[in-house]
This record gives sequence, structure tokens and C-alpha cells, in this order.
Amino acid sequence: TQEKKTVSFSCKVNRLNATVKWMKAGQEITLDKRIVYRVDKDKHTLTIKNCTVADEGEYAAFAGDDKSTAENVTVVVPFCENCIIHTADSAPVYSMNSCRAVAKTFGLVSLVVTFILSFQFIALISVPYIAISPPAVPKIKTMDQSYVTDAGKPIVMAVPYSAYPKAEADWLYNNLSLPADNVHTSLDCTEYRLKDPKKSDEGRYKIIIKNKHGEGEAFINLEVIGDTNVQPLVLFSVNQHGTSLTLGIPVPTAKWSIEGEEITSEGNVKIDTDNFSTVLSINECTRNHTGSYLLTVSNPAGTKTVAMNVTVLDVPAAPIGPVNILEVTPDSMLIEWRPPKDDGGSPVTNYIVEKRESNKETWGGVSSGSTATKLKISRLQKGVEYVVRIRAENKMGIGAPLESKPTVAQHSFLPPSQPGKPQTSDITEDAVTVGWTMPLSDGGSQITGYLIERRHKGGKWIRVNKTPCKDLRYRVMGLFEGNDYEFRVFAENIAGFSGPSPISDPCKPCRPITVPSPPVNPKVKDYSKITADLVWTKPTRDGGSPILGYTVEMKRADTEEWKKVNLDDFIKQCAFRVKGLEEGVEYRFRVRATNMIGDGEPREVPESITISGIGADKCRVVWDPPEDDGGCEVDSYILEKCETRRMVWSTYSASVVTSYCNVTRLVEGNEYIFRVRAENKMGTGPPMESKPVTVRTQFNKPGPPEAPEVTKVG
Repeated sequence: TQEKKTVSFSCKVNRLNATVKWMKAGQEITLDKRIVYRVDKDKHTLTIKNCTVADEGEYAAFAGDDKSTAENVTVVVPFCENCIIHTADSAPVYSMNSCRAVAKTFGLVSLVVTFILSFQFIALISVPYIAISPPAVPKIKTMDQSYVTDAGKPIVMAVPYSAYPKAEADWLYNNLSLPADNVHTSLDCTEYRLKDPKKSDEGRYKIIIKNKHGEGEAFINLEVIGDTNVQPLVLFSVNQHGTSLTLGIPVPTAKWSIEGEEITSEGNVKIDTDNFSTVLSINECTRNHTGSYLLTVSNPAGTKTVAMNVTVLDVPAAPIGPVNILEVTPDSMLIEWRPPKDDGGSPVTNYIVEKRESNKETWGGVSSGSTATKLKISRLQKGVEYVVRIRAENKMGIGAPLESKPTVAQHSFLPPSQPGKPQTSDITEDAVTVGWTMPLSDGGSQITGYLIERRHKGGKWIRVNKTPCKDLRYRVMGLFEGNDYEFRVFAENIAGFSGPSPISDPCKPCRPITVPSPPVNPKVKDYSKITADLVWTKPTRDGGSPILGYTVEMKRADTEEWKKVNLDDFIKQCAFRVKGLEEGVEYRFRVRATNMIGDGEPREVPESITISGIGADKCRVVWDPPEDDGGCEVDSYILEKCETRRMVWSTYSASVVTSYCNVTRLVEGNEYIFRVRAENKMGTGPPMESKPVTVRTQFNKPGPPEAPEVTKVG
């Protein structure tokens, strides 16, 4: 700086309220009005006003054990504060006095003469003259240097030189110029300043110092120790099946793991680690080595974990089956499949479709070069059975095949018609049974199942069953009590789904407690002149509450009024003897069950089997269908007979489909008992017996004529 000017020094301290001691030439500076010390947060500033030659020197700031050094301060005395120039037409007169300059800096003085003037300087005060050095090529004082620094600690690398006029400096690292903001060049020195050196800054630097007269070179070797801020560099590649997989990162220490388990060097796995890198090698890797690998690196600064998703490539798996035959005609078929579950780690680029006749082994190409999962196969022969196979392909190759079932080229089937309107039953607080009837048409192909959907009344339809239901009823679970639900059903065959059935009536799940259903199969097991022994089976549904007991009622066959038999208490067993009957009177009986809700519907003891058309060796047996068919249609009846004198039952017919049967080949004069049992797909029900009947002709021999009477004589 120049004399009488102001100069300021600043430094930053990373602790608030820290005290900085300012020193000059090893002596603490005394502060006054001209030398001022200010603190602004972490910035500490020393300002010197009206500089003099006495202020020259090296300044330093101390904060604890840390030191910050400023450059040498040089105070330049101005040559003169004022001068007078005289001009004249006479020839110029020059004079020069030689003396040693006091100033310690050098500069270049040049004069461009545009016209000749005669002048002289008259200095008002005595000042030193400037000394001018002769032109010179830059001369570097130290050609090769070495610096060592800790990572993260600022460093200044300096190259002193001499040159005239002033030179420019270019710093290079790996033959690339470094940022000019970090380069500071003065008249006799060039510096490169690193605020936060890292391991990556380590190496050999080249410095070129040049002016218009020439240039010089210098070199600096920098070593950075203890890099605590190295960011892990992860270099990994996705390799194909059967080759080596390499993962690497420059770190001092490393730990590899996958799915929470540490990886160690064994078998085809090898880990190589040195001070700057770690390499995980897996020889002959397979698809099982695909996953997320964790690399935990540690250095003096701490620990860091890096996740690396590794995919090992292979050919695709087989497409997901089955092959759906959507449409078949005598000369074509439309097929569909699903993409493979595992694409081998690389997208499927093609599906290869082939076909063959089922009685041949040779495959013929149909299609390739497409990623569509639906294809129409043309040019088939009518009536010939074909098998189709599909293979997926990616950049690694062709995968395993998916084969279809043999399919005959013939007219395609149609989807079935809609099922009947669903009905709901067996309602509980969270479930309901939905039943429906079969479609009127199966579309030419057997119905393979039914799809049930539900919704809140007026809401969006939601599929209930994941796989098609084979039966005509389905128990829908997971409902919410008190909500109104509606149901609809779709039928499915090989051609697809039908349209939706009519929507069911709204159904509200609730806790079902109702009266019990009627007892099952009440009948007269035995009887006498004044008693009748009744037996029955408990109801199929108790209404959600235990059965408390049973009530037996009876009436004369020629009246309509039913009378309760057990007046005092419920009958606890499924049997009861009715007493006090009148001989020769025909009675009817019925039984009902009772729970906490009340009495259920009664079930009447059916009339015995009716026997008609009795002849010498035949008769006609007639009966009524059962009141309870067990939930599914009665398929047939089993008719049995026995002679009362032997009481050995034999089957007369096991497949009667009507409610009557003409029985023949009986023995005239024998007494028979018949019994009938109904049968559905769940099995055979209990029997119902007839009263004993004697087989004989319906006509008797005529009686003797009356005594003859004479009405006319002569």
C-alpha cells in the first residue's frame, strides 16, 4: 500500500466470542485510534489508518493455538505531491542524478512521446527516486518442492521467482489448468490455495511462470493424509449368467452383506480389500445372486452404508399358464397367455409361438418378433387336434416353453347365458349364502364355474371369489353387519364369461336368531288300540338358539281342530307315546320344536303309503314326495317289500323316478308291507312304511241263490 493509505486484515474464527491476538514481527500490536480491532460474529478485522513506513512488516492473528498469517505489508512513499512543468521552443536539456531508492517494490515506467516538449521537474519536497530493473526472463528460485497436509486443513503452495516485467502464473494438475480464483500471483511469488484439501487433490502439480521475455517451470508434489471426508465411490456392473460379478468402492475398510447376513469369502464368493478399495467377486453367478447388496465402509470419520441393487441376467422363465383358447374355428384359433413370472432380469423382447399336430412330434413356427400375449393362429385344418407352445425371449436367449392342451380345430363355443337371479339365505352378522340357478344355455361348452360379485346397494361391484365356484351356491364372508348388499353372478365356460345375472334383492347381514325349522321325518313307529308311539329327528336348523323341547299335537281325521297332547312341559326326547286313543278312530299327528324365540313350524306325520289296484299277484304303491328334500333335488326312490310272516326286506326297485310303482310277481294270499326311501346326491333318506296288505283277487264267489218261488202253474 501507499503511505497515508488505509489497510485492513480479516480472518474468520469458527467459535463465537473468541478473542484474537494480533501480532507484528512477534510483538503484540497496541491498539489506538489509528489501529482499530473490530469483531463481526465470526469475522475479526484489524484496520490501520494513515500507513507509514514504520507499519511495514508481517502481521499474524492468534486464536488459541491457531495462527493466521498475513502477507508482508510494504508502504510506498509517493514520488512527489506536486510538480511544475515548463515548456519552451529551445532544445531540451536533460540531467540525471543517481542514488539508491528506499522503496522495496519495483515497477515499470514508460513514456510514449507524441511530440517534443522541453520540461523540467521542480519538486516541492524531497523524495526518493524509483529504481528501474532491466528486463528479465522469469527465474524460479525453487524448481521442485514437496508439501504434506492433513485432509480438510487449508494449505498454500508457493513458488518464489524473480522476473521483470511482472510475470503471469498458470497452475496445472493432470495437465488441466486449475481455477484462477485459487491462484494468487505477486511480483515475486505465485501461490495456489486449497481451503479443503482431499485425497483426490493429492499428486504432482506443474507451475508455468511467464512474461513477454520467456517462461520458467516448477513442480510441487502434494500428499494429503487422513482423508476423513472421502465419499464412497461404488462401481458395479450387472453381469450375465455364468460370468463374474465385481463390485468395488475406494474405502479403507469394508463389510459386505445381503438380506442382513454378512458375506464371507468362501466357495465361488471372493472378497479382496486393501487400503483404498474393496472388491466382491462372485464366479458363475446365477439368478439367485440377484438382490440388494449392502456395503458398510468405515474410516476415522465414521461409518457409511451404500446399497447396490444387483441383477443377474438369465433367459426368461416359461410364460404363465394355462394357454387360454379364446376362440376356435375350423381354420383358426385365438390364444392368450400371461408373461413369465421371472423375465430373467431383462425385458422380454419376443415370444416364439409354435404349433404341432397332437399325433406328431415336429413343431412348426407360427409367430415371432412380437411382445403381445395374444395371437390368432391361422391356416389350421378342420377337425385336426393341435398343441401350441410359447417361449419367451430376452437379450440372454430363449426360455422354457409353455404348452397348451390339445385343441381340435372346429367351431368355437359361445359364452353361456346368464344365470338365474341370486337368492340369499343363512344370513348372519358377517356372512350370507348366495344361491342361483344354472343358465338356460351353456354355449356349447361345459360350464367351468361361476363368478360372484357384491356391492353396497347402488355402489361399485367387487369380485367375491378369486377362483370360479363350481357349485350353485357360495358362502360370502367378510360382510359388515347392518349394511345392505346386492349380489350378481356370472357363468364361465371355455369361451369366457356370460353376462351378469339379474341383481339379487338387497340383503342386510345381522345376527340370526329365529324359531327352529320343523322336526325331520316324524312317523308312527308303533301303535295299539289306545296308544301310538311317535318318533322324529331334530330340526336341521335351531334358529341360532338351543332347542328347548318339542310339542305333539293331534286331531281326528274328520276334524280340523288340532289339540296339544303334552300340556304340562316340553318333550325333551325325539320320541313320545300318545295315550288315551279310541279304538277304530283314525288320528293325525304333528310335531313342532321350540327355542327361546318361540315355536317353530310343525311337521305332520305323513299318511302311510297308499296301496291300490290290489289283485291276485300285484298291487300299486303310491306315496308323496318328502317335505324336506335336503337342499337338493330328489333323484329317485328305493322301494322295498317284505312278507309279514318272515319280516325279511328285499329291494323291489332302486331307481323309481315317479311317486308310484306297480308291483308284480306277488304271491296270492300273502300279507305284505312296503317301504319307500327318497335319494338325492347326498345320500338316502329315512324310510316310510305302509300298513300291511293282503294280496288277493278283488272278486269273491257268488253266494247261493234264494229259494225258488213258483209264480205260474200250467
